[in-house]
Amino acid sequence: MTADPTVSVILNCYNHEAYVGEAIESVLGQMFRDLELIIIDNGSTDGTRAVLERYDDPRIRRFFHDENQSLSKRLNEGVAAARGEFVAVLYSDDWMLPDKLERQVPLLRGLPASVGAVYSPATGFNQRTGKVWQHQSMAKQYATLRTLLQNWSEGALDMSSPLTRRECFERYRWHEDVFSDGEGIFLRVAMHWSLQFDSKPTVVLRDHGSNMGKAVQRNHDMLMVILDRLETHADFPNDCTNDLKNFRADVCRKHAWSTLRVGGSAVWARAQLRRAIKLRPRLLTKPRTLAAIGLAALPNTIRLRLNRLGNRLTDRPENRTFVENY
Repeated sequence: MTADPTVSVILNCYNHEAYVGEAIESVLGQMFRDLELIIIDNGSTDGTRAVLERYDDPRIRRFFHDENQSLSKRLNEGVAAARGEFVAVLYSDDWMLPDKLERQVPLLRGLPASVGAVYSPATGFNQRTGKVWQHQSMAKQYATLRTLLQNWSEGALDMSSPLTRRECFERYRWHEDVFSDGEGIFLRVAMHWSLQFDSKPTVVLRDHGSNMGKAVQRNHDMLMVILDRLETHADFPNDCTNDLKNFRADVCRKHAWSTLRVGGSAVWARAQLRRAIKLRPRLLTKPRTLAAIGLAALPNTIRLRLNRLGNRLTDRPENRTFVENY
């Protein structure tokens, strides 16, 4: 490894003893070799640390923590330690495909400096069933903040597929008081840089049943904080104000529906539906909004029966997007 590798891969780990070895090996086995692997253990209490210590490769740098703190803080620590021109983030239950960096490094180097990252669709993998699918992805070229806000429903960016210029994460840090700022950082990056889509999948996201993305209300609250701060940021473009308002409305409706579908609080869901309609009245013309209103009005026992029936009829994990917990 050179003193200053081309790529710094930040691997965040927390209680993934069964999976983290595969994540590490996917990085060390990259066809592109000029990299460093920054492993940050976020206070694991299982056998994760023992797995991390098994690997002997000069490209590895390890940082162990006794306390589990915000993922956002650990990501900032990883960027501060990074020496690479580019940064890739990986979570300890996912893995990179072998040609990820070999493909993305020349792509990003060949683009103007105004492009901050290249991203791709992610492959999903169900640990229980072995089912594989491709996550929906926003296939946009030179995407700006406005592009992201208007098209996020086509498929949000995941945290592990992009390769990003390190300076993007130095200019826009993760909010450390938000446990999992995660992909929200790309909304800030897109205020100054554009993002470029590449159609070839580069990572696999594992669904093992306990992914943090299923904690809908918690994730919603974190995203609302991120959006509030985005709007007050000095770099926020004034011509995106209405797009952000519509984005908030769409998120409130989507999370209300998700909460109702997983048996969550109907009271909370109704509050989000009211907020969504107030922000964007035209949502009342959308079938999904009307369905959510109807579902929220049903007694809990009936709603649970309908959800069980719906789950049997439409079990489609390829439509799920998860934000991992570390």
